[in-house]
Amino acid sequence: MFATRIAKFARHAASLMLHFAHGGLLVAGLIVTLFIASRIANHGVQGLSLDSFTDKAQVPAAMAVAEPEPEVVQVSDDSASIQLSPDLQRVKAYVAKRYQVSAVALEPLLASAQQTGRSLGVDPLLLVAVMAIESRFNPFAESPMGAQGLMQVIPKFHPDKVDVKSDKSAMFDPETNIRVGALVLKEYIKSTGSVERALQQYGGVGDPSAPYASKVMAVKAMLSQVARSGGRLVGA
Repeated sequence: MFATRIAKFARHAASLMLHFAHGGLLVAGLIVTLFIASRIANHGVQGLSLDSFTDKAQVPAAMAVAEPEPEVVQVSDDSASIQLSPDLQRVKAYVAKRYQVSAVALEPLLASAQQTGRSLGVDPLLLVAVMAIESRFNPFAESPMGAQGLMQVIPKFHPDKVDVKSDKSAMFDPETNIRVGALVLKEYIKSTGSVERALQQYGGVGDPSAPYASKVMAVKAMLSQVARSGGRLVGA
């Protein structure tokens, strides 16, 4: 009887131990499964976050590379790059006010007169005075007689100096017009031996009283006075 009870107790103990062992394995398996799932989830979130950050960081860079650079057009203007002398700087301010012309527009005209006058041996202020009388610094002026541009040159009288057949607008280019006018004046000064007589031949042919030459010389004297007096007329 005692032996039977012991055997029964042993069976119950073994069953209980087996039950606990089985439960422990389930718990351990569950713990391992949860641990692996947690690692996978963390890895996926980290990968997604990294990819998203990388994409966001790369978008502006890609756009910056693909965006074309603006094209800068370089404009060349030789006369505008010439620096005016202090005298002509003062003359520019006076002429702009006196003739109501933009100082910015005047600058390349005076620069061309300065360069051309120096290269040909003609006083630049004389060229400026002729422009003032002839066109009041309007490069597109044209007379009924066909005189064109700043210095009112008549192209058909000077075919050796300008070819208007190939370029009918040549005399409306300020630099060309000033150079041709200066060449004409230089020839007249050489042939007449006098600036006044050269001026009269230039713009006052047929008038023996020489009012044209007098007007140009009066403007030149005024410009010379402005240049010497620091931009202001004495007594003005």
